[in-house]
Amino acid sequence: MASAEKKTSNQSFESDAAALFSNISASLPGATWLQPLRSEAMKRFACEGLPHKRVEWWKYTDLRSKIVEGLGVAGVQPLNTVRLYDTLKSHRIRIDGALVKSKPIQADLPDGLEILSLAETVEMPSLWLRPWLQPSSSAIENLNLAFAADGFLIRVGANVRVETPILVHSLLSQQNVMAHTRSIVLLEKGAELTLIEVDYGTAADQSFSTANTVILLEQGSRLRHLRISAREGKNHLVRSDKIDLARDASYEGVIATAGATLVRQQQTVRLSGRSASFNVAAAYAPGLDQHTDYSFEVAHAAPQTTSRILVKGVATANGRGVVQGRVVVEPDAQQSDSHQMARGLILTAGAEIDQRPELEIYADDVKCGHGATIGSLDVNQLFYLQSRGIPEAVAREILISAFITEITQRLPDVLRADVDTWLTSHMEKIGGVQ
Repeated sequence: MASAEKKTSNQSFESDAAALFSNISASLPGATWLQPLRSEAMKRFACEGLPHKRVEWWKYTDLRSKIVEGLGVAGVQPLNTVRLYDTLKSHRIRIDGALVKSKPIQADLPDGLEILSLAETVEMPSLWLRPWLQPSSSAIENLNLAFAADGFLIRVGANVRVETPILVHSLLSQQNVMAHTRSIVLLEKGAELTLIEVDYGTAADQSFSTANTVILLEQGSRLRHLRISAREGKNHLVRSDKIDLARDASYEGVIATAGATLVRQQQTVRLSGRSASFNVAAAYAPGLDQHTDYSFEVAHAAPQTTSRILVKGVATANGRGVVQGRVVVEPDAQQSDSHQMARGLILTAGAEIDQRPELEIYADDVKCGHGATIGSLDVNQLFYLQSRGIPEAVAREILISAFITEITQRLPDVLRADVDTWLTSHMEKIGGVQ
């Protein structure tokens, strides 16, 4: 069936996915212990279906209306695009479609660092993996578990400080396919790590991928996490992170997204230990026929915990940006400190930005706040730059870049240059629109 003739999903995608799972489930990795869990996840997904606008947490991103039926399974393809951080010294993981192809050699890794392929690991009846490979109440997570063909497992031993970053390059340029990965990152007590993830790929016709990551930070550990979604064309990507922070653990994240038809990045965070800290900054730039959704759920479950969410983005043409932040302070989380801020610029008529901050506070000794602003470029600033001889298109680019800089300046210099260059290439297109 030609892509233009394909129907969008009602129950078509769900039926096709169930039939596809029936055909390929025996070939998916995992010993007999995992197959029943996959089957249960598929049953739950078939009943619930893709998220849609009547599901509150998905009201701005109606996935059911966007994903077509008849998608197959992604195969392996060469990773031959120009990539960010090609020259960066790093431990590297490569994901083609949904398969980890460049598996690190353990002998080349420092003591205390393990990097494994999920496909290899699940062949053993591993008890420690089971808690993170279970069906859930999330339709997307169940779809991911049913079809997950591979992923990576990163484990850093107690008090090990990994100086060299881990770099994950993921590519999906095939069309009319799905790709699903599931990964786990575990930092033991006092461990430190920098993790960089970059998504690539251009699809002329629709592709759909999900990536589910569990991040476990034990007492006093620290994770610096950079994620860039640089996919283009008709790529549809949903990333789901579950992050748990123990006492004194710290998560520092930067996310940047531009180019793909649809990207949703959702993080579910639990600050379960005293003095745990979660800090994320995100940037987005949807243009023509593009949709970006950042959705954060943060639970303060212990005293003196801290969370910070900052999101800044620009939208042009009929591009749409969505920012949701829901913070819950539980009764035992006294002296918690939480703040979230979302700022958006709409550059042209027809673009849309939706921002929804939420706070639920069940403790009486806390400091919490949120803010949200949406506007356009300041005409006075534009006039000032033009009065100094700067062409209007260049002046717009300067103001947009300055607006986004608050996000990228959080990166160390060795990582920031590549991100700034990549974002600038997108800002130039957006800034020139009148």
